[in-house]
Amino acid sequence: MPVSVCPMAVVEAPVDRVWDLVTTPEEFGRWTDATLVGAEPPGRTLSGQRLRLVSSALGHAFRVDMTVLDVDTERRSLRLLIRLPFGLVNDETITMSPAGDYRTIVRFG
Repeated sequence: MPVSVCPMAVVEAPVDRVWDLVTTPEEFGRWTDATLVGAEPPGRTLSGQRLRLVSSALGHAFRVDMTVLDVDTERRSLRLLIRLPFGLVNDETITMSPAGDYRTIVRFG
């Protein structure tokens, strides 16, 4: 049975800074519980890009594969297909909008 949730967070940083962080694969370790192993092609996120990450828990390393499905810079929207351990798949869209000069609303869904 599919489960759908859409959590949000308010980040104490300008929206442009948050967007840069989320669309730079080398920075993923700053906002995820995973470390980037490789990106094909390398560089900022773009549609079709494949990312390989490793996450650790309980003394084990787990592979995480991401495919960037869509990047909409104008709308600050990033859609990812995330393949997690144990057959879990997450089709996630991250969107963000300014909440004043130095705050950003980030939605995950």
